Amino acid sequence: MRRLAVLVMGLSLFAAPALAQTLSVRTDQAVRIALPSPAKDVAIGNPAIADVVVMDERNILVVGKSAGTTTVIVLDRGGRMIVDRTVIVAGNDVGQVSVFKGGAASQYTCSPRCEMTDGEEPRRR
Repeated sequence: MRRLAVLVMGLSLFAAPALAQTLSVRTDQAVRIALPSPAKDVAIGNPAIADVVVMDERNILVVGKSAGTTTVIVLDRGGRMIVDRTVIVAGNDVGQVSVFKGGAASQYTCSPRCEMTDGEEPRRR
């Protein structure tokens, strides 16, 4: 059993996989990615959907620009992929409520209290 554990640990050292995950971000919001090793090159698949800001060689920010799906790829100095993530950018409608009364509609943002946001001065509800 101990030999198996040593073998698995040894293989994990040689097969350092890129971080392959899904990253969710809202429009006009940013998410930080801490990199496992120093980065040399950073690329975003579709810059109309998201943008990348390099903070330093170990940290990047992914900024949502418009709803859609794209990818972010980060390579180290040796050209090895250290991050390969699908980026899903969703609209920034969390905490928003529409109230329909007859033919009129009112928009409210509720975080933590509801305030009217449809062109009028915000009012608490």
